[in-house]
Amino acid sequence: MKLKGRIKQHISANRWQYMLIALIFTAGLIIGNYKVPGLEGGVRNHLLELLNNFLRADNQAMSGAVVLFYAFLNQAKSIIGIWFLGLTVIGMPLILALVFLKGYSLGFTIGFLVQEKAGAGILITILSILPQSLVYIPLLIIWSVIGVNFSVFIAMGRHNRAVSLGRALVSYTMLMLVFLLIVLIGAFIEAYFSPWFLQKFK
Repeated sequence: MKLKGRIKQHISANRWQYMLIALIFTAGLIIGNYKVPGLEGGVRNHLLELLNNFLRADNQAMSGAVVLFYAFLNQAKSIIGIWFLGLTVIGMPLILALVFLKGYSLGFTIGFLVQEKAGAGILITILSILPQSLVYIPLLIIWSVIGVNFSVFIAMGRHNRAVSLGRALVSYTMLMLVFLLIVLIGAFIEAYFSPWFLQKFK
C-alpha cells in the first residue's frame, strides 16, 4: 500500500512531464509510420528482403539465449543513455530526442510491416512486437521522466537542492539497476514468447 501510494504521488507530481514525454513518443510513432510510403524502391526492396528472410528463418537459427542477450543489450543502451543524460545540465532535450527516435523507430517498423504484409503485417505486429513493447514503452516513458527530473535537479545548482547530490545520485543509480532488471523481463518475452507466438501462426 505504501508503494502504491508513492507511485500515485509520483505520477500526480509529474503529470505534465508524463504528458509531454508520451506526446513526444506518440509524435515519433506517427511520423515514423508516415515516412514509410516515401521509401525509395531500393531501400524498400532491401528491407522487404530482410523481413522475408526473418520470417523464413528457422527457429533454431538463433538460440533464445542469443536473442535474449541482444534484446537486453539494445534496450539497456537506452536506459543507461538516459541515466547518463540525466547527469548533465543539457540532458533534458537530449532525453526527449531519444524518446522521439524510439517512437519513430517503432512507428516505422509497424508501418512497414502493415504496408508490405497487410493483414499478415498486423498479425506479426501483434505477435512479435506488441508483447515486449508492453514492457519497453511504459518503462521508457517512466525512466525518461525520472531522467528529465534528475537533469533539472542538476541544473538547479547546489544551493537550491533539498537533497544532497551524492544521496540523490545513489538513488538515481539504484533506480537504473531496477529498471535494467525490468528490461530483462521484456527481453525474455522478446527472445522466447514472441518467436513462439509467431511460429504458431506461420
